[in-house]
Amino acid sequence: MEQRTIPLGERPARLWTGGKGDAIVLLHGGWAGAEAYWSTITDNLERSHLVVAPELPGIGTVDEPPLPTFGAYAGWLAALLDALGIERAVIVGNSLGATVAWRFAGQYPERCQSLVMVNGYPPPSYPSGVRWLAAKTPVRALARGNVAQFYSREMLDLAFHDRAKAPAAIAQSLERFSRADIDRVLDIMLSGEAPSSPPKARTLLIWGEADRSPVFDKQGARKMRQSLDESKLVTIPDAGHLPQVERPAEFRQALLDFLKA
Repeated sequence: MEQRTIPLGERPARLWTGGKGDAIVLLHGGWAGAEAYWSTITDNLERSHLVVAPELPGIGTVDEPPLPTFGAYAGWLAALLDALGIERAVIVGNSLGATVAWRFAGQYPERCQSLVMVNGYPPPSYPSGVRWLAAKTPVRALARGNVAQFYSREMLDLAFHDRAKAPAAIAQSLERFSRADIDRVLDIMLSGEAPSSPPKARTLLIWGEADRSPVFDKQGARKMRQSLDESKLVTIPDAGHLPQVERPAEFRQALLDFLKA
């Protein structure tokens, strides 16, 4: 994989690319950048596919502001694919990256060949009254606390079956997230943008069974699968929130079997 920086709108886009063939886009979560989330599987995938792993602006980093909504991230990804000359791609997202992947699949259905959600859910939808309370009143502190627990060092024990396998970049990130970083994530979640249409693409849900982080449970994955017409759920034992890191061989096999079907 090669690290590249290309012009894109008002600020350059950073990404990892490698391989040839049908495109697979890998979207990282909120704790660190693309390398921490995907380096365990990219060498294998690029033997048969063009692999693109972008650094999502302002997610997993503190050196740039985030985009305001998940829809804005979907639009950013569409622009990135345009710049790379990619019409359609398999979109794979882990955690917060899965939320962006879901939004992209619904917002740009003609560009999503297949959707893969890895220990992640669709964008949240809150009533306007809840959003107002969380933005303008002391309820903000409660909402911030709920999000902050997902960005604390204690998450290493909850999110990983084997804490020793947690990438160093993620462990370091969980030591430094500030109140301002948490507020940025909360503002994206409470943006109140209109929901996109549900994804129409074939969807694979890959779930690390040992994920004990807040909200992310296997029952939620099953409900999500039941809500989708053409979907499959694969669970991976002895793996947590990043199954591609803890069980890369099983993850690759589940992904490639799905793509070949």
